[in-house]
Amino acid sequence: MGDLATLEALRGQDAALRTFRSALAPPATGGAPRVAGAYLLHGPEGVGRRLGAVGFAAALLCSAPRDALPCGRCRACAWAAAGTHPDLLVVSGETGPFFRDDGDAARSGLDRFTAAFHAGAKRGARKSLPVRTLRRLLSILSLSAAGGARKVVIVDALDDVEGEGVATLLKSLEEPPPETTFLVLAGSVDGVPDTILSRCQRVRFRPLADDVVSGIVAAQAETRPDPQLLDLAVRLAQGSAGRALRAVEMGLGGVPDASVALLLGAGGPGSPTDAAEWVQAAGRDLGLQRERAHEVVALALLRCRERAETSGDASELDAIVPALAGALESLQSRVSPELVLRSLWSRVARARRLSS
Repeated sequence: MGDLATLEALRGQDAALRTFRSALAPPATGGAPRVAGAYLLHGPEGVGRRLGAVGFAAALLCSAPRDALPCGRCRACAWAAAGTHPDLLVVSGETGPFFRDDGDAARSGLDRFTAAFHAGAKRGARKSLPVRTLRRLLSILSLSAAGGARKVVIVDALDDVEGEGVATLLKSLEEPPPETTFLVLAGSVDGVPDTILSRCQRVRFRPLADDVVSGIVAAQAETRPDPQLLDLAVRLAQGSAGRALRAVEMGLGGVPDASVALLLGAGGPGSPTDAAEWVQAAGRDLGLQRERAHEVVALALLRCRERAETSGDASELDAIVPALAGALESLQSRVSPELVLRSLWSRVARARRLSS
């Protein structure tokens, strides 16, 4: 991995930074910082939750942190920078680890839960984290700390953990191993069971300001994005730098935007073929295809709203929104992305006929 992640890199999340700094600051009366056993980092995806968790973990594991930052010189910092710290365990809905069966999980070692493993794993659409992953994580967690007095667990994210796994995690939060801190990520507190909420200190992550999103995307995109594409991605992302970055990398301003223009054009919805082919260009991973199809639908909604604001007439928006909402629901229900798009084009054509 190479670079040591720190809270210095977290942008636009001042409230979260204050919480982390407060946790890492020694009490005025002296002694060690009072670190909670579990923190719930909640907010939209792509706004810094994962970066905040990793930066906080690095400071917690450092032998000589200062002002909420790891020293960068100790053995713990060297391990964290390499992604091999034995006392930092990670599970993720994007990268797992996923196991074929319980036996496969039991045979797995610590290396499947390191930050380096997740950094090197192939990324795809998020999947459910099975209970066997949580059980193996907790069995490894029961071993003594290798590098110091504390262990840190990052669960990214609770939304991806299947029901039995949530119950398994809850048992660990109720009776946590000594000197262990859980950093649990979630999209919203609304979906978090009260039993888990009551055992976590909440750290709220808010949508980012447009200028912050634009700066992050410009700095992290593999190639400098076209200004028009960058502006479109920022407006579409609704405060999520991660979503804006993916939109830029997808090239959402090319074929998808042209297809949406045809969908909303005065001459009728035209053909969904170009949009469907662009979605299928993601490869065989249906999760990635659904992500692309979702962005096509979201882009259509954005363009439709812009047209309504420009014209001062919301009749087109009112007529088409039910079709767009239905398309998003179908994608969440795992209907074929191509079928969703073709159905959307047909429903928009019908809505136009009925409203004309």
